[in-house]
Amino acid sequence: MLRLEAVARDGFHTSVNAASEAITCVGGWVSDHSLLSDAMAVLRFEVPADRVHALLDELAARGLKAELAGEVPAHGKDMVGRLTLHFSRASGDLRRDVPPLQ
Repeated sequence: MLRLEAVARDGFHTSVNAASEAITCVGGWVSDHSLLSDAMAVLRFEVPADRVHALLDELAARGLKAELAGEVPAHGKDMVGRLTLHFSRASGDLRRDVPPLQ
């Protein structure tokens, strides 16, 4: 399993969307996600093994510099991965306005 981490300096929704687009752009897909307030988001994904380095490039182009520990096979089946985004401007509380019920 690939484990990637990045610090996001843009807004929460902007960064999560950018990460999702980067994964999709290289032929991968997001299989699950966890949103932890506005402090952290975890995207679980699958991507072709030969596109892992392209994924790192796509993330970097979107302002999400992620590091890869170890080597990845240049060919083979899809790789399962997890991208953890840490937000530098997090307040720890993602408030949403909910209109009153009538």
